[in-house]
Amino acid sequence: MATRKRRLRHAALVAVGLLLFAGCEESLGRPPLPPTAPSAVTACLTATGQLLADVNNDGRPDLVADPSRSGARLTITFGAGSARETTVGARGLADRAGEHQQYVRVAVADFDGDGWTDLVVVAGAEQRGDDPIPPKLSELRLGPFSDTGRGQRILHLDTGPTKDIGVTDSDHDRFPDLAAYTYSGDGIHETRVRLGDRAAALGAQAEPTGHDDAADPPRTGLEPFYPRCVAGAPAEAPSTA
Repeated sequence: MATRKRRLRHAALVAVGLLLFAGCEESLGRPPLPPTAPSAVTACLTATGQLLADVNNDGRPDLVADPSRSGARLTITFGAGSARETTVGARGLADRAGEHQQYVRVAVADFDGDGWTDLVVVAGAEQRGDDPIPPKLSELRLGPFSDTGRGQRILHLDTGPTKDIGVTDSDHDRFPDLAAYTYSGDGIHETRVRLGDRAAALGAQAEPTGHDDAADPPRTGLEPFYPRCVAGAPAEAPSTA
């Protein structure tokens, strides 16, 4: 009898745990519906280099700004210029798997060239000491994605012990590439680049670029991949650089 009661209590606790987990997951919402047609919003860059695109497939323009140019202070203003406008930072886009890590870095671009903006999230413990610390989370979330960072599909990325990330143009094609500024240990940093591609997204890695100055990591941007916005686009986010 005592054993049966313990089993019943255990089953009840498991059920409660599953309900709580489901509630937490539901609070983050679901990914946007898969697109059935090209976006009605033409992705473009504002005069100060902010990306204007419909990242969540709701037909409204969203505004992406990263004054840090390293993924640390990236924000997305969903529904920019509308009554439903809301701004989400890098940590808010990390989803439950990354929101409690010491650092979060995000990058946004159409890495697979399908016309929809994708999201890269890297999160983990801060690099300190001589030994590199791999990130707890390193993912490409294919767009469109939600305001909690939930995408159509998740692809794991081997970015190495990452400090900062950003969009770059390594092989000079039409696909954005991802630069990961990594710590190799013993005070040495280097930049690793994963190449954008229609079939493999960020699956291929470029040749190492060599060691970098820790005080001056490479700066990257979206300029090679998007046209300038025309007049009448939603107002830009204020710069905090």
